[in-house]
Amino acid sequence: MTPRRSTSDREDARPPQGVGGIQSVARALSILELFNDRRIELSTNEIAALTGLNRGTTYRFCRTLLSLGYLEETRLSVFRPGIRCISLAQAALGSREIVQVAMPFLERLRERVRETVNMTILDGVDVVYVARLLNSDLVTLRIGVGTRMPAYATSLGRAILAFLPESESSAILDRSELHAITPWTLVSREAIENDLAVIRRHGYAYNDQGLAPGVRGVAAPILHASGRPIASVNVSIARPLTSREVSKELGPKVIAAARDIGARATELHLRQ
Repeated sequence: MTPRRSTSDREDARPPQGVGGIQSVARALSILELFNDRRIELSTNEIAALTGLNRGTTYRFCRTLLSLGYLEETRLSVFRPGIRCISLAQAALGSREIVQVAMPFLERLRERVRETVNMTILDGVDVVYVARLLNSDLVTLRIGVGTRMPAYATSLGRAILAFLPESESSAILDRSELHAITPWTLVSREAIENDLAVIRRHGYAYNDQGLAPGVRGVAAPILHASGRPIASVNVSIARPLTSREVSKELGPKVIAAARDIGARATELHLRQ
């Protein structure tokens, strides 16, 4: 799978200016936020360049985070996230009630389609995987709970974007770095917006190898009673699909699962 650039590649990685609070905390967090699925390790020099901190300050922050267990040193002055980060991520995702509410419906969907089922929430310009139920297929994406992917490039993300107010989805696309993850990724603004219009008409999104070669995804938004998307669910399939399979079989099943999750979440007054 081709590496992707994340929002942390840009100036977003720098500590926010003019924000109240303890600057050292903001700087420490800005270092931790640099790591992602593509950048699993970073040197002190790379961290300094990405954050704008000088090398001496960067080194001191990294040693402090190392001593606290939030970084691990894989070799001299090269770091990766530590076990403490993993524990925090699991706690954050596990505390989201929407995931617990959705799980029986996700399991039922997997039983019906016998394919991998995923659930994501929108965070900035990315979707974050909060649930992933694998099928027995050995060919699967190297994605786990907590993985981030650009919303525009996934069926899960476009299912959410299509049902957001146009001003919001447009703002997200404005901030997204539209680049090709595979030769089939939709990267032009016109192509993405046209696809969002199709998604709104059909009620589901279809991604044909836009995230990984050979992998297709069919997704639907999980809507609150207000009509606002609070998450999305999809089936991920590592084989070619006919248009009939997508429109007559998978699409309706994914829509039904998303509708049931949304109805239950509304009953419980959940939003995410």
